[in-house]
Amino acid sequence: METIFTPDAITLPFRLKFRQMVLLDALGDSLSLRKAANVANLTQPAATRAISELESAFGVMLFERSHRGMKPTVFGDALIRHARQLLFDVQRAHEEIQALRSGSDGFVRIGALLSSAVRLLPMAIGEVKQQYPRLRVSVEQLPQPPLLSKLREGSLDIILCRLVTDAGVAEQLVQTVLFDDDFVLVASRSNRFARAKSLTMVELIDAPWVLPHSSGALYDHVRALFLTQAGRLPTNVVESTTSLGTNLMLIERYGYLNFMQRSVAQTYVQRGVLRILPLSLGSPLGPHVVAVRKDSSHPPATVALLNALKLLISHDAPAT
Repeated sequence: METIFTPDAITLPFRLKFRQMVLLDALGDSLSLRKAANVANLTQPAATRAISELESAFGVMLFERSHRGMKPTVFGDALIRHARQLLFDVQRAHEEIQALRSGSDGFVRIGALLSSAVRLLPMAIGEVKQQYPRLRVSVEQLPQPPLLSKLREGSLDIILCRLVTDAGVAEQLVQTVLFDDDFVLVASRSNRFARAKSLTMVELIDAPWVLPHSSGALYDHVRALFLTQAGRLPTNVVESTTSLGTNLMLIERYGYLNFMQRSVAQTYVQRGVLRILPLSLGSPLGPHVVAVRKDSSHPPATVALLNALKLLISHDAPAT
C-alpha cells in the first residue's frame, strides 16, 4: 500500500469536516458508498469526493474499491474507529449539556460481564442513585470483545470485564482490579452429588454437563481438566453461550452439572437454588477489572460510579 504523501498534522484539523466522520461511520457498517452517502445525506459523487479528500488529507488509501463495495484498508479501519469515537464524544457532550439544562445529574453508560452484573454492579448503581437520584444509567451485558470495542469507540463510558492483557489494547485503558473469581462446579440441591464431601472427575464424567462453547476462552481449560483427570471428555453435553436462565433450568430440572463463576453461583446458593460442589477450575481467565478510556475526561456521573465500585471492593462486598 503506497503512501500518497506525508500529511501535515498541524493543518490536518482544518481539512476535516464532521460529515466526513458520519460518512466513515456509515461506510464501516455498510461497506456501500451508496448506502453510506444516504446516511450522511450526501449525493454519491459528493461522498466520493469526501473520501478522496480524507485520503489526501491523511496521505493513505482508506478503502479498496471493487464491484462488491468498499472494503476498509488497515488505515481505513483505524480512521473509522477514531471517527466513531469522535461521534460518540459529541453525543456524550450533547447529553451532558442537556442534563445540565434540565437539572439532571448526568448520564453514564456501562457494559459488564454477567458475573459483575449479577451483584457488584447493581450494588454500585444503587449506592450512586441514592446520592444522585436523577442520574440516568444505561447498562449492557455483553461478552468481553464487544465490551472492549464499545469502550474504545466511546459508546460505553465504563466496562466491568476480565483483566485486559493485550498490550496494544491495555495501553489505551485505565484498569482497576475489582476481585478475582474462580469457577466452581454447581448442581441443583436435589442432584445426587449435591451433598458430596469430595468428588473426582472420574465420578462425574458420565453425568450430563453444560459446558462452555468450544469457541470460547474457557473451553480449553475445562477440556484439559477432563482429559487430565478422567482421560476422556463427557458424552452427554450441552455447549451453551445462551442466557443464565437456560443453564439454570438444565441444572435444576434435568440434573446437569456446570462450572460457574463463584460470585454468580453464590447468589443462587443464597436463594436456595444451587449447591457448590467440592471441585474448582481455578481462575483461568484472570481477575475482574473496571476499565475506562485513558484518553478521555470523565464527567461527574462516571467518576461517582467508579468511586462506588472501588468502595464496595474495599469492603469485600462481592466476596460475601
